[in-house]
Amino acid sequence: GCINDRPLPSGRPTYSSQIACCRGAYAGQTSGTCLSQLPSPPTMSPTESGGLSIYYPDYGTSWPLAGCINTRPLPSGRPSYSSQILCCKGAYGGQVSGTCLSQLPSAPTMSPTETGGLDVYYADYATSWAVAGCINTRPFPGGRPTYSS
Repeated sequence: GCINDRPLPSGRPTYSSQIACCRGAYAGQTSGTCLSQLPSPPTMSPTESGGLSIYYPDYGTSWPLAGCINTRPLPSGRPSYSSQILCCKGAYGGQVSGTCLSQLPSAPTMSPTETGGLDVYYADYATSWAVAGCINTRPFPGGRPTYSS
């Protein structure tokens, strides 16, 4: 391996760091001994960071309050799913509290908002009578007669 002892032997190359020495003097070393002597040696199996690309049920939380997580590492024997919503459907399908689904990035709602105009028209009482007409804008105010066109 590479050392940094004094006195420096005459005629040997010098390097700016221990890793530079390993790369320069022991580049073809198949045993990896020189690199293994570094303060933070490289590994053949680096630890990934961030969340997993799969989701699994959070069995550490009580079922009504639990959801699906992608925290490393995946516990042994835990079912896993390719997406958070598939995990919620598979592991918490009957969860009355809706906690799992509420943790989705675009969580569904109990009262979805429809888009576009209504299928019926009603009088626009908010505009002056002289210039008003019939509209099909949401939400329908209720208590007004409706027309199909």
